Amino acid sequence: MSIISTFVFYFIGFAFLHSLLATAYIKKRAEKILNERFRYYRLIYNIISFITVAPAFWIWMTSSLSTPLLYSVPAWLFWVIHILRLLSLGLFLYAALQIDMLEFAGLRQKSAISRLITGGAYGIVRHPLYTAGILLIFTKTEMTLLDFTAAALVSIYFIAGAFIEERRLVSAFGDEYMKYQQRVSVFIPVKWFIKRISGATR
Repeated sequence: MSIISTFVFYFIGFAFLHSLLATAYIKKRAEKILNERFRYYRLIYNIISFITVAPAFWIWMTSSLSTPLLYSVPAWLFWVIHILRLLSLGLFLYAALQIDMLEFAGLRQKSAISRLITGGAYGIVRHPLYTAGILLIFTKTEMTLLDFTAAALVSIYFIAGAFIEERRLVSAFGDEYMKYQQRVSVFIPVKWFIKRISGATR
C-alpha cells in the first residue's frame, strides 16, 4: 500500500468514527449506558478522536517529503503567503477566545443555557475555526502530493461538518440562527467585506 493510500485509509477511518460518535443516535445510546457518567462523553469523544486521527497525522508529518512535489511558491510571493497564514492564525485564536475551550475539550461540564455567538470572529464568517484551518493547510510554501491529499480531505471533512452543524443550529436556535445565516457568510467573508466597503463609502 502506498503512502497516499495508507493516509487516506487512516483518515477515512478517523472521519467515519468521529462522525458516528457525534450522531444523535449514538449519543442517546451512550447516555442510556453511561447514565450520570454521560457528562464525560465529550472528553471520551475527544480522546478517541485524538487516538484515531494520530496515525494519519503521523504519516502526513513524517512522509510528506517522500511524495512528489506539486508546486513551490516563488520567493516573491512568500510575504503574501506569510500574511495569509498570520491572518488565518489570528482568526483561529480570535474565534477560540470566544468559546469555552475547556468545555469544548470536555474538561468542563456544558452550561445548562447555551448561547449563540454571532459577534467577533463569528461576525466575520459563521465557521471561523474551519476557515482558518483550511487557509492554514492550503498556504504552505511547498505542497507535495501528500500535503495536497491531506489538505483536500481535511477541507472536505470541515465543509461537510459545518453544514451538518448548521442543521443542528437551525434546529436549536430557529429564526435567530436563520437571520444570522442571512447576515454572515459561511466560510468566505464576502458579506463582511461588503459591509465594510459600503460603510467606508458612505
